[in-house]
Amino acid sequence: MTSLRYGLLFPLIALLACVLLSGAARPVPTIATFSVVAYDPSTGEVGVAVQSRFFAVGSVVPWAQAGVGAVASQALGNPTYGPRALKSLSSGQSPDDVLAVVLRGDKDRERRQLGIVSVAGQGSAVTYTGKECMAWAGGRTGTAPDGVVYSVQGNILTGPEVVDAMARAMETPGLVGSDLTENERQALLMSDLAGRMLGALLAGQAEGGDSRGMQSAALRICQKGMGYGGYTDVKYDLRVDDAVDPFDELARLLNMARPFAMANEGYIKLYAGDNEGARATFELLIKLQPEEPSHHYNLACALALSGMPDAAMDELRQAITLDPKLAPAATQDPDLTSLREREDFKELTAAKP
Repeated sequence: MTSLRYGLLFPLIALLACVLLSGAARPVPTIATFSVVAYDPSTGEVGVAVQSRFFAVGSVVPWAQAGVGAVASQALGNPTYGPRALKSLSSGQSPDDVLAVVLRGDKDRERRQLGIVSVAGQGSAVTYTGKECMAWAGGRTGTAPDGVVYSVQGNILTGPEVVDAMARAMETPGLVGSDLTENERQALLMSDLAGRMLGALLAGQAEGGDSRGMQSAALRICQKGMGYGGYTDVKYDLRVDDAVDPFDELARLLNMARPFAMANEGYIKLYAGDNEGARATFELLIKLQPEEPSHHYNLACALALSGMPDAAMDELRQAITLDPKLAPAATQDPDLTSLREREDFKELTAAKP
């Protein structure tokens, strides 16, 4: 028994050694994917949206920096390309020059695919597809009639019609067809950059998308000072790492995130003295979600700080009617200080939930 045990042990050791030694040469998975990078000069938003038959594509492909640009690095993706490209963009280099910089000396450059957009001037974009990217692979760049600059690209796609459809969706935003889930339809009702980029992904998928199927998706958008509380520039950072339908899940997350981002934007405007802009933002939120009490409450705060107490009371009354638990918060909220001596405010907030 002893000789048999050792007789089997040495071949197993040899096999393990071969596996370990061959690990360094094991091929890196290709990130077969399609993406859009875009810049909206009217808002300053810049970002990346991406989908792939690859786990957690959002951890590798999308890179963005407010006031600088955005990068998608895919196919044989190199995660160092993102920060390197953004650093070069921030120094004033054009997307074409940045592309040359990151590819220089890369022995795998023909297996790379990138999309780069810069915010300099009115924006510019470049897309690159190495000759050894798996077919179909390619990209398009353009500037929409409203000034949005974009690059769309993909590899291992069903055909060129995928990126052609994505480019059309970026040129003419809107519903991309009738075969949409309710989450997707709701997400596309707004023509902001987030909805537009999601629409481009959906348009690409409608033409076949990644020939291997679906798995993960991500949306990252940056805008100066529009992160939580104005402390960062990250407006949206949404990731679907693994899902049967990552498009529907990404749309669902956007539908949840958008009201928070808009409310955050409203308060940033309000505290910066842009009362009119803040009121417009909160009014739009009410139009989108009329039964959400926080939107009425936020508008009440904006109206109170704008010196419009009667209108503020009307909105506060609606908010507390929808959610009586807001009454205690109203009595302590400094934004509503100007209302506290009003009898109708005292009566409204005195009622127990």
